[in-house]
Amino acid sequence: MTILQRQFINDTKGIPIGVILPLDEYRWIEPILKQYTQIPSCHTDKLKQMERAVDDTRFMTDLHEVMSDFAEVDAEWWEAKR
Repeated sequence: MTILQRQFINDTKGIPIGVILPLDEYRWIEPILKQYTQIPSCHTDKLKQMERAVDDTRFMTDLHEVMSDFAEVDAEWWEAKR
């Protein structure tokens, strides 16, 4: 059995971005963390933008072109050739 104390998690530049805590320490700060894990309004805004995208002609045209391009490439490279 391995017992971890705190283990810091760094990004590729060495900047700390997270920490692994023992459960007793986590339970101590859990209420504080829950305050910050609410769905931010920016996510709500993004969902609203996605709903409006269906009515955006330029977006739908671009989406159609991209999906057509993917279908062509997929047919050329992944589908069995006859």
